[in-house]
Amino acid sequence: MVSTSEKILEKSTKGATFLMLGQLFTKVVTFILNTLLVRFLSPRIFGITSFLEFLSSTVLFFSREAIRIATLRINGSNEGGHDGEDKDYVDDPNVLQAAVNLGYIPICIGFPLALVLMAWQYSNINEYFIELPFFSWSIFFIFVGILAELFSEPLYIVNQFMLNYKTRSEIEGLSVAASCIVNFCIIYWYENWINGTGETIHDNYKQEGIAILAFSLGKVTRAITVLCLYYVDYLRHHALKKQFSISLTKIKVSEGTGSYLFQSEIVQHFKKVYFQLCFKHLLTEGDKLIINSLCTIEEQGIYSLLSNYGSIITRLLFAPIEESLRLFLTRLLSNKSTSNLLLSMDVLINLVKFYVYLTIIIVIFGPTSSSFLLQFLIGSKWSSTSVLETISVYCFYLPFLSMNGILEAFFSSVASGDQILRHSYLMMLLSGVFLLNCWMFIDYFNLSLDGLILSNMINMALRIVYCAIFINGFYNKLFSGSKSRGSLALNFGNLKAIGFISLVVGLFAWCKVGYVQNFEQLFINILLAVLLVAAMIYKERALLMSFINKNRDISLKEN
Repeated sequence: MVSTSEKILEKSTKGATFLMLGQLFTKVVTFILNTLLVRFLSPRIFGITSFLEFLSSTVLFFSREAIRIATLRINGSNEGGHDGEDKDYVDDPNVLQAAVNLGYIPICIGFPLALVLMAWQYSNINEYFIELPFFSWSIFFIFVGILAELFSEPLYIVNQFMLNYKTRSEIEGLSVAASCIVNFCIIYWYENWINGTGETIHDNYKQEGIAILAFSLGKVTRAITVLCLYYVDYLRHHALKKQFSISLTKIKVSEGTGSYLFQSEIVQHFKKVYFQLCFKHLLTEGDKLIINSLCTIEEQGIYSLLSNYGSIITRLLFAPIEESLRLFLTRLLSNKSTSNLLLSMDVLINLVKFYVYLTIIIVIFGPTSSSFLLQFLIGSKWSSTSVLETISVYCFYLPFLSMNGILEAFFSSVASGDQILRHSYLMMLLSGVFLLNCWMFIDYFNLSLDGLILSNMINMALRIVYCAIFINGFYNKLFSGSKSRGSLALNFGNLKAIGFISLVVGLFAWCKVGYVQNFEQLFINILLAVLLVAAMIYKERALLMSFINKNRDISLKEN
């Protein structure tokens, strides 16, 4: 008999795999098409499309992110109480309907927010872009795409609660592929059949309008594809079983004759999470706000390119792990039994250890090799920019970004409402620190994008320290002060040996190879990276074998 905690762990592990594969497919498609597009477009166009992407993501974040986190805490009681048993509620129709109902809250928030934000930004944007051909239509399509994504939210949330990772990864993969294809085809069609050589000012001017329109049509294509595919999945797998209704439906209370639309405990948690996320988003997306204010359009385009290429490992590997961890911990620690706490601590320690190892690889080989690799992906329009120098600095930022992601995923999964409020106040303080650092590094010391990246690193370091202290205290408290069982400083002995090996490899790579200038040096770096990874695998062989054997045992029990 497989316990509920083992089932959740297995689903989460498989889910992370599905999300990674889905991300791999979508990022490969996006990477290839963006690599082709970057040769047609100027840094200025990347800057404005990055700004439009920021507007869209801001509306969606403030509309749905808090609900996505809050709904993970839905349980089987009618008004949100815990029964203390090790149960999984994914087969309870009332629980699933509660998740669907909560999915309508983002629509109510997002529609007016999109109207206000789009109108405000449209009235304040540079006149050059407003006068571009099709720019008004581009804004309209961005708005339609936002609405389409919001209307898919009820089905997204119920699938998230049921841990249907495979469905989600398939839908997201197809929708992103469709978006990229539409975007690329429009620009390629214009460049090769309409614009011709594009040597006149008029042609270049219209070219920029077409590029922005293509981006907007790609966004709306993605959103509509997501909505349609989720609805088709509902008709195929859920409608006939009558597991839940996709419309707002009142849920009857089993103990009486009353009914409700939303679990009151979840709504209260949503309010507290929403307040916290406002400041978190300001810090997470603060770099875009700062760069829009202090940097030129060309610099905005460079930073957009860095975000796309420089963080590809983060989005491809780390983001699925963080999301799976958040879902896993929220579901597992709804019942804080000793076995569940030990399991959660083991998972967290092993993930942090994995992140540390990957950080070592990035820091040693990223700054010296990234410039050489990037120059083959960008065209001549970018040759006069500072992108090749800046990406080396950006590589040092990635470890901070990834480590903060996993620790804050844990925090959001287990923190109480009061702890979330305290974290919100910290975010408020860190927002001020971030803005001060940006002013000092960018404006005062004139470090431009390097200053922005440095400010982000300091910000992430402070957030990592806070979450690490919280997590260690969380386990110590729940284990009644038994530091031998509750400390997160356990099982890191192998890091000493790996740290020494990494130091030797790093010194050789930086002193003897240096910044990669040719394929021979690149091959040496690849060989050194493979040897270092092999040493890491060898030192952690016992852990890897125990993980493989545990998954095999769970599969055998189910069969």
